[in-house]
Amino acid sequence: MISVSPVKPDFVAVIGNVDLREPLNDDVFAEIDAAFNRYGVLVFHGQPLTEDQQNGFANRFGPLGYPIAPFRPENVERLARKESADISNVDEHGRVLPESDPRVLITRANALWHTDSTFKRTPAKMSMLCAQSVVPEGGETEFADMRAAWDALPESRRRGLEGLIAEHDYFHSRMKVGLDPATLTPERRALLPPVPQVFIRTHPTNGRKSLYLASHIRRIYGMSEADGQSLVQELVEHATQRQFVYAHQWAVDDVVLWDNRCTMHRGRPHDPSIPRVMRRATAMDVGPSVPEK
Repeated sequence: MISVSPVKPDFVAVIGNVDLREPLNDDVFAEIDAAFNRYGVLVFHGQPLTEDQQNGFANRFGPLGYPIAPFRPENVERLARKESADISNVDEHGRVLPESDPRVLITRANALWHTDSTFKRTPAKMSMLCAQSVVPEGGETEFADMRAAWDALPESRRRGLEGLIAEHDYFHSRMKVGLDPATLTPERRALLPPVPQVFIRTHPTNGRKSLYLASHIRRIYGMSEADGQSLVQELVEHATQRQFVYAHQWAVDDVVLWDNRCTMHRGRPHDPSIPRVMRRATAMDVGPSVPEK
């Protein structure tokens, strides 16, 4: 039986008494899955996973997604599997990336509050980040409990948000961190067209409702762009108050899983001249949050 040590009553738990490098029987995985659905963020310490081990475990949660990186240079992949996402500031030779490298844009965007892959028609269910090299100061990942943020809104406010649909756009969030509009070619745009997502999600396992926000939101249907952006900013500020947030201080071989259906996250600043090496696997949801017509 695994050990479950909650950090907050219903948000974030440290999981022990399990080795993710080993194949897990169905009973053990069911315990982990139950903790995942309850706490939203799971922390495992001392798990030196290989890329294959990480992706194999992540695949238990659902089919793995494939990163789409329109600005990543060709033939510079540091990782072996196409499903793996490189969340690092080093190149394929282990050298720290210069600020001029287009891959740095990814790091900048990760510093915004966001939810993974909401810019895809079928968004992410679970993200799993493994740390191979960490920085001595800074570089935390912060997680916001979007269920608690929803619960804290007045009932009248919640009623007014029900039924809203937002348009999520990968390039909108990249524009916020310095993407040159001239580089947004039709070919790149075609890789990731804007998609609709619900504004409020209901968790399929426990029925809890949560805000579904991300830096990728460009507009809310039925509202002016200015009014939509104002609403998103207001709710992000509400959802990221300290009582709703957990900051994870990384150690080498930490593994953190989070439920993208009910959490939001961001990376915190650190010295960019120090190598920070992370690898992410993402299990996708069962389908679009807005039914296809």
